[in-house]
Amino acid sequence: MPNDPTKPKDLLALRRFEIVCHLQAQRQSGLPLCACLQAASARPWPAEGGAYYAYRTLETWWYDYQKGGYPALCGKPARTDAGQSRSLDEATGLWLVEQIKESPGTPLQVLLRYWRAQGKALPSSSSVYRYLKAAGYDRRTLRAGRLESGPQKAFEAPAPNDLWMVDFATGPSLHVPGGKALGTHLCVLIDDHSRLIPFAAYYLAADTASFLHTLKEAVLRRGLPHKLYTDQGGPFINHHAKIVCANLGIRLLHAKPYHAWSKGKIERLIQTIQQDFEMTLRLPGGRVEDLAALNAALSRWIAEIYQLRVHSSTGQSPHARFAGSAAPVRTLEDPARVEALFYTRAERVVRKDGTVTLGKKLLEVPLELRFDPQSFERIEVWHRGRMHGLARVADLQRNSQTHRGTNYER
Repeated sequence: MPNDPTKPKDLLALRRFEIVCHLQAQRQSGLPLCACLQAASARPWPAEGGAYYAYRTLETWWYDYQKGGYPALCGKPARTDAGQSRSLDEATGLWLVEQIKESPGTPLQVLLRYWRAQGKALPSSSSVYRYLKAAGYDRRTLRAGRLESGPQKAFEAPAPNDLWMVDFATGPSLHVPGGKALGTHLCVLIDDHSRLIPFAAYYLAADTASFLHTLKEAVLRRGLPHKLYTDQGGPFINHHAKIVCANLGIRLLHAKPYHAWSKGKIERLIQTIQQDFEMTLRLPGGRVEDLAALNAALSRWIAEIYQLRVHSSTGQSPHARFAGSAAPVRTLEDPARVEALFYTRAERVVRKDGTVTLGKKLLEVPLELRFDPQSFERIEVWHRGRMHGLARVADLQRNSQTHRGTNYER
């Protein structure tokens, strides 16, 4: 027999309706309403072992039904934003989580006072507490997660692409003309079973766009993982990252706060890259001048050294262990359409001249835009679920000659 899908709120409304029907039957027999209510409050509902309801509660339900019928017994409709904070937007919430991670031992009251003194606009303290509790960053949850010992059992995914791990790390600085140092950030993926690196690269920012570019290049080269394990960093837990993983059929998993041992393999890989590859950049002839050269050198080191070197934990090279498995690797059905799966969606109000702004660019588009946030090369225009073409950069000189009312040609 299938499980009853009725919601608890609907069950309570039906219970109220049953009691009201009982009261109506008693009233039809000639009893006054007060006597009916008194008798109904003295018995359990719906039967022996059920719940008792107060006289005043039953009276309220009676008059609610007389006024509005059955819908009046259903209570208030659920909020459309149920489970979401109405006073904290996603950007502010992610900022709060990042700040808590940097100062986990500092009481929240101290942090709130400091942030407000710095001019940060925040909602009430109770709203911040509720948000952090829902996100797993309240004091009790953090204390429960900050264990002194790691897990009791080691683990390994049973096959290639069953589980990938991803993380960011600070990369080497690039010395650009003018004597300035340009910081970089490494984003790297590792296959848990084989220890193979599906893809890794350095970026100028440790953000969602960098993470998704790394993931896109990895799935194009090595296929699709079943699960992707990340920490609670902003680039991994935002709405766009979840949508992309869902479109690819990847289950996105997040480590608990302060459970660093659960990401031991990716942390050890980052240490290997820092102590091996990045050390070669300090040797004579190893210096690189720009980001492209840095990533080219990293790609060579991964392909020629890391992937072919025997791993101490598996006894095989990552390449041999990944390629030697008999388990099938899940691949993209249509690699040519993978770009669209990573697009960011944005809604813009079209001006009277038929243009919108996006990334400091003035574009002539109708309504919804879908695009690659890393390159902005292809910007698709969608309306009511259908693609209607590509956006193009506005020609300001041409507009000055053709737009009605702004013809400056003499």
